[in-house]
Amino acid sequence: MVLSTEDSTGTPGGTDAGEDIDPIGTDPTSVAALVMAGSHTWQPSVQDSPWDALHAQRARLSGAMADAASAPPDPAPRPLTEWAAWARSGDVVSAIARPGGAARVEGTTAIVPVTLTQTVQHTSGAATPYSSYTATVTLTDTGGTWSVSNYRLAAAR
Repeated sequence: MVLSTEDSTGTPGGTDAGEDIDPIGTDPTSVAALVMAGSHTWQPSVQDSPWDALHAQRARLSGAMADAASAPPDPAPRPLTEWAAWARSGDVVSAIARPGGAARVEGTTAIVPVTLTQTVQHTSGAATPYSSYTATVTLTDTGGTWSVSNYRLAAAR
């Protein structure tokens, strides 16, 4: 005897075929870490400014953050002092974001503490610490998926 897992429409049972599932988007802590790391990882040799990294995260942003990521700021902010040198050298600034505690969820808003560390990765293989921050990330539940709507950075000790 052969058992079938198909339903009456011919769709295999027990799968998520045809479903749009975003396992990261359902957890505010994961979204906060992903967006903060992504928006603070920079490739100066191919990006014009840190805004390009923020723009790349636009699918996981809402509110003021989505507005900021939708079009380059005009006038453009003053460039980072190191940007041109990083671009010439092919350096990459990589960011790691670690949750600093549990998300505090109130209705459709979540607050997540994050520690953000940036390191300059040189083409020689060497790495130089660049910055370390703590961040308070605000997220909004936009129909079952969390998105970053704001964040506030503070220098880490």
